[in-house]
Amino acid sequence: MITSNVDPGRATVYRRAGFWGDAGLHDYWHLAVLASPDKEAVVDSRGSRFTYAQIDDLGSRVAGFLHDAGVRAGDVVSVQLPNWAEFVLVNVACLKLGAAVNPVVPQDRYRELRYRLTRCASAALVMPTQFRHTDFHALADQITEDCPDLRALLMVENGGVPAAGHTSFDVAIRHAPLPASEQTPAHGTDVASVLFTSGSEADPKGVMLTHDNVLASERAFAHDLGIGFPDRVFMPAPLAHATGYLHGVTMSFLVGGTLLLLDVFTGPAAVGMANAERATYGSGSPTIIREMFDVAERCEPLHAGLRVLCCHGAPVPRELAERGASLGVRVISVYGSTESAPHTLSRPDDPIDCVINTDGRPNTGTSIKIVDPRTRVELPIGQEGEEASRGPGVFVGYLGAPDLTAAVLDADGWYYSGDLATVDNAGYVRITGRIKDVIVRGGENISATEAEAIMRGHPAVKDVAVVAMPHARLGEQACAYVLPTPGVAGLDLAELRRFFIACGVAKYKIPERVEIVESLPMTESGKVRKVELRERIAAKVAAENAAAAGNDEGGTGEGTTPRA
Repeated sequence: MITSNVDPGRATVYRRAGFWGDAGLHDYWHLAVLASPDKEAVVDSRGSRFTYAQIDDLGSRVAGFLHDAGVRAGDVVSVQLPNWAEFVLVNVACLKLGAAVNPVVPQDRYRELRYRLTRCASAALVMPTQFRHTDFHALADQITEDCPDLRALLMVENGGVPAAGHTSFDVAIRHAPLPASEQTPAHGTDVASVLFTSGSEADPKGVMLTHDNVLASERAFAHDLGIGFPDRVFMPAPLAHATGYLHGVTMSFLVGGTLLLLDVFTGPAAVGMANAERATYGSGSPTIIREMFDVAERCEPLHAGLRVLCCHGAPVPRELAERGASLGVRVISVYGSTESAPHTLSRPDDPIDCVINTDGRPNTGTSIKIVDPRTRVELPIGQEGEEASRGPGVFVGYLGAPDLTAAVLDADGWYYSGDLATVDNAGYVRITGRIKDVIVRGGENISATEAEAIMRGHPAVKDVAVVAMPHARLGEQACAYVLPTPGVAGLDLAELRRFFIACGVAKYKIPERVEIVESLPMTESGKVRKVELRERIAAKVAAENAAAAGNDEGGTGEGTTPRA
C-alpha cells in the first residue's frame, strides 16, 4: 500500500488558500459525468469514441474486475498503454478503487518495467498485446513470473489476442460493475499517481503526486490558459509522462472537455486528427509542434479553431513562435518537471517576445526564486542561479527514496530543480541550462542551452544538442550534435565559428567539434538523452586519443581532438 507523508503545516496553508481540500479526483470525475453524461469524453486514433457516461460504466466494470482480483485502496495499478481510450478507462477504475495509477511508456522492456513495478509493488498491470512492431506476450510472461505482487495482468487486444495465461481487457469491461457501496475513492492527501522521471541524467525516480497536488496543478493550468468545457484537448505526447497524464487525461475531465488521443505520432497524422476532430488546444515537445507546422505550411493548413499549442520539454525557439503566429496558432512556453508541473508558463495574451525570450511566469499558486546552487541563498533579480519552486502542485516525495527527496525538497516546501535560470523584474523566468549541463572549459563556464539556442538560428540546423567532451588540457570542450535541415548545405566547424562570431558571441563558447547525426536520442517525454551523447563522444575521443598515441610514441600521450 502506498501512502503520502504530507507536512501538516503545508496542508494548512494550502487549504486556507483554497488550493487543497477534502475532494479527490473521483469527485471531479463524478461531477463531470453528472454534468455532461452524453458528451464525448475521449476519442482516440484507433477509432474509439466514448461519452462520459460510457467511460464511467466501463470504468466501474474494470474496477469490479480488479477488485475481485484483490486490488484495494492504496494499491498501485501500472498502465503500459499507448495513447488509447483504454488508458482513461483504467484511470477511472483506479479513481473508484482509491488506487494510485502508475503510467508506463510502451517503449519500456523487461529491465525498465520490472524496475518500476518492483518499486511500486504494483498489484495490477495493463498492457497491449502488440504495439508497433512489438509483441508483448513474452514480456508479460517474464513480468508475471518475476513480480510476485501482481494480482492481475490485463492485455488490450491490438492485432492479436492474449495467449494462454493472459486475460483480455474485454473480460474486464464485461465484468459486473463495482457497486457504489464497495467503491473507496481517495481524498486530497492520498497518492493519486506515481510518475517516473525520464531518467535522462540518472536512474528514474518515482514521483508521488497526491490528489491535492494534481487538482491544484491542473485547475491552475486550465485557469491560466483559459481552457474550459468547450475545449477539445489534442494529446500526441505520451500519457505516461506529466504532460500527457496531467494536461491531457486529467485536465480534460476537470474542465469537462473532450480528450483527443494520437498513439503514433507523425506530422501528417497529427495535423489530420487535429483538423478532423476540431482540436482547440494541444501539447507537445518542440519536435512535435515543428513537424505539425511543417505539414501545415506544405499541404494541410491547420483549422482556424486550434488556438493554442503548449510547448513542453525545451525553450520555445524563436522560429517556432513566429511560425505559429503566421499560422494563427499561439505557441505557449511551459516550463516544469514531473516533481512540479508546471512551474511557469506564458499566457495567451503575453507579447510574443515574452514567449520567445522567457519561459513564462509562475502559474497561479506557485512561487519562484533563484538561489545560489551551493548555499541555496536567494540571489538578486537578474542574477543566474538554481531555479526553485514552491506551491500546491509540488510533489510530496520520491517513492521509497527519502534521501533523494530530502536532497531536492526542503522543510519549507521548496523544490530545487537543478536548472539554471534568471528572473526579471516582472517575474518572467528564463531557463539558461542545467547545473549538470554546464561545460567547464579551462575554468570558463559554457551554457549548453545558450549554445544550442544560437545554433538553432542557423538555417542548416534543424535541431542540436551540445554536450561536454573530455579534453586532457582544458578539462572539457563543447561538442555539438547537429540534426541537419534537409536540403540545406551542411554545417562544418569553420562555418559554425563564422556564425557564432557574426552573432557577437565570445569565442570560448563556440563548440569545438561538430557531429552530424540522422537523429538525436530522446526520452519518451521528448527530451534529448544527453547522458548518452556524453558517453558516446567520450568513447570516441578516447579511441581517437589511443590511436594517436599509438601512431606517435614520442608524443605526450594526450592525443588530439578532431574538429569535424
